[in-house]
Amino acid sequence: MTARKAISMLHRYTGLAAGLLLVISGLTGSLLVFREEIETLIHPEWMRTVPREERVSPQTVLETVQHAYPKDRPLFIRIPRTPQQTYLIKLNNAHDLLIYVDPYTGKILGEHRQEDTVTGWIALLHTELLSRETGEIILGFGALLLIGMCMTGLILWWPRNRKFSPGLRIQWSAPWKKVNFDVHRASGIYAGFFILLTAITAASLVFDKTAASMLNAITQSQPRPAPPVSHPRQGGGSLPSLDRMLHQADMILPAATTWIALPRNAEAPLVVRKKYAGEWHPNGRNFIYMDQYSGKVLQVENMLTSPVGTRILNTLYPIHIGVIGGTPTRIIQLVIGMFPLILLFTGGIMWWNRRKVLHTKLPRKSSVIH
Repeated sequence: MTARKAISMLHRYTGLAAGLLLVISGLTGSLLVFREEIETLIHPEWMRTVPREERVSPQTVLETVQHAYPKDRPLFIRIPRTPQQTYLIKLNNAHDLLIYVDPYTGKILGEHRQEDTVTGWIALLHTELLSRETGEIILGFGALLLIGMCMTGLILWWPRNRKFSPGLRIQWSAPWKKVNFDVHRASGIYAGFFILLTAITAASLVFDKTAASMLNAITQSQPRPAPPVSHPRQGGGSLPSLDRMLHQADMILPAATTWIALPRNAEAPLVVRKKYAGEWHPNGRNFIYMDQYSGKVLQVENMLTSPVGTRILNTLYPIHIGVIGGTPTRIIQLVIGMFPLILLFTGGIMWWNRRKVLHTKLPRKSSVIH
């Protein structure tokens, strides 16, 4: 068996084995490119409000949710980024609820679990196959297989005579089997770079610790520091208000606050997440860690001064979801998510035709009894 034939078999059977998984991942990813817009369209009563002159404070919003859900612990607060956007509060796993609060009245607008909405269910399918960590790992290995398929596909496409133009064209007037082959070959080469980029970023997001170690080693960067811990005060005492801690965070790092991660246990810090104007990541990659008991700043992660390895890692998610160039790159990412279906369909037809040809060439067993 020649090397090219071995690569062809590897490409073919890897595609058949992982094709359905990659189609699911691609199509759900396409649907999630404009997730926020879709959610706002479907549930405007949760996602949008009428702007007024004054807003209620984040502390008031937190207390309202704590009073309404005394058995749950708020974990995250999303700060409104536009005058029309509402607060979003995620509760702990007791009920796993997402709560929406009007930023001007402090009124709770609605609640739901992530899997109860169409886009939430699609997001869980895309990120974990509805099976949490096991699904994440399966998707991570699927992304690695996709990287391999991109490499083998490029090798098979590369012309031996260095004449590239035939591999970039589709001869629509040719017999249908040739058209199917041309569609598969041309689709793979035109979308290949974007598919490869999506696969690399997907694998890096799933196996993030491995990706971080590799990038830090390559760039000779220091690893991201471990989160600090809060120190309970002897004798108790009143806790600092959320509003005061946010004001302090604004003084240290003058960027827009996007999320607040509330302490999960007695030693966890409160984390304020911020985003600079023009930063690629939709949530920003700047973090201020604060002692939950004293309000003291324990650690600051500023993406502008982060090591090279960390800065590269910070670009993976924005690239994966297609936001680095605004709406045009989001549309490109939406279209790219459909290509696994095209490639599986055309590749499956090629495999089926090949199978029929091989079957007809097999010698028939004699019906004569010797």
